[in-house]
Amino acid sequence: MQASEDDIREDLLLRGSPFRRLFESRLVGQVASNAMLYALLILLVEDGSSLQATAFVIALTLPSVILGIPGGTVADIVPRRLTMLGSYLARAAIAGALVYYGGNLIYIYLLVMAHSTIGQVFGPAEAAVVPAVVRRDRLPAANALMTLGLMVGQIAGMVVLAPVLIKLLSPDAVFVMCALLFLVAAWIVLLARRFTAPVDDSVPAMGFIDATKHGFEIVRTDRRAYLAIVYLVISLALSKVLIILLPEYTRSVLDIEPEDAVYVALPAAIGAALALLVVPLMSRLLGAWRVAALGFVLLLLGLFGLGFVVYLRDFILENWDIGIGFVEDEVGVSSVITVTMLLAVPLGFAFTLVGVASRVVLNEQAPPEAQGRVFSVQMAIGDLLTLVPLLLIGAAADIFGVRTTLITATAVATILSAYLTFGRRFGSGRRSPETESPVVAT
Repeated sequence: MQASEDDIREDLLLRGSPFRRLFESRLVGQVASNAMLYALLILLVEDGSSLQATAFVIALTLPSVILGIPGGTVADIVPRRLTMLGSYLARAAIAGALVYYGGNLIYIYLLVMAHSTIGQVFGPAEAAVVPAVVRRDRLPAANALMTLGLMVGQIAGMVVLAPVLIKLLSPDAVFVMCALLFLVAAWIVLLARRFTAPVDDSVPAMGFIDATKHGFEIVRTDRRAYLAIVYLVISLALSKVLIILLPEYTRSVLDIEPEDAVYVALPAAIGAALALLVVPLMSRLLGAWRVAALGFVLLLLGLFGLGFVVYLRDFILENWDIGIGFVEDEVGVSSVITVTMLLAVPLGFAFTLVGVASRVVLNEQAPPEAQGRVFSVQMAIGDLLTLVPLLLIGAAADIFGVRTTLITATAVATILSAYLTFGRRFGSGRRSPETESPVVAT
């Protein structure tokens, strides 16, 4: 049995293996998804209010709260290749519909919710394919590549494709291109030989209810899976806070237009690329859960830095001569922008560490037949707990200011994560047979 599994989970990740098709489809699909959502976000925040961006994020989040857990169970029951193929085709249809309904606010939110609803099945299915086609010792490298596909897709979609097409043509051109890219991603999935591991006949089949309960049980009793979900969920929640606040942050703090958010996006991408280079080695040397914890701490520090960026700029100018004043005087780039760009590098690095390492932990701790459920539990819990705070973020930014709101959100996340990490009542149960329980003994 082991030999046949090794044959299927090919050692060369990007040379004709099923993982290569998975990576290619993810790359193309992420370009399309990010370009489409970014074009919609720009349309919605043209009036300068953070409330439109908040409503946009809520439309993306609400389906996960309602359908996240059932979606993960469906992803484990329905063949994953079929799930991914159908999802890409449905998203192509949504992008095409936006060409006709992009001027209607109600239809935009409904189509965004439809896009997110599809993701409740697609996301867990895609994540569960990785351990099915990759050997256990290659999971850090495989998850790093999947994150690379995500980051490249974000940059190509949000920084290149959508802005260029909007300025040269119109938002409708973005939606047409996205529909075509989703169709290309579906074609790549069709070319894949298989997206599943060999079936273990000794594992009894479970019904829908039992399968869902099993996903909760793994998260409740496995300390590593629990901590990985804590760090990943809070990190994703903070990323949504940044999405909501970024348009106003660029206006009021950086004094630039939201379309010029490339000042933040590109340095963050550089940091993410550096993290992708080192995270496989760090996971082997330190353990994936330690890498996730380290990345999470760096992420919190980076977000505090963004909140206090003006004071941080003043402190640097008064105490260190690192060329910030020269850049402002000779190049014409504001010193606040320069400090923000410097902070964006470790932010991208930290977020990537958390994302990759946490998913490696979940891949390692959850059995193959429950992968989709574990990832859906992670997404649903996170979206449920952050729904109400996200509703308040946009209004808080308009009332108290974007920097105060960002600092407060980061402080709350810090306190909550510390409580969940060191509280012995959470995630207690079986421990990994290979090593001791992380962070605190159970």
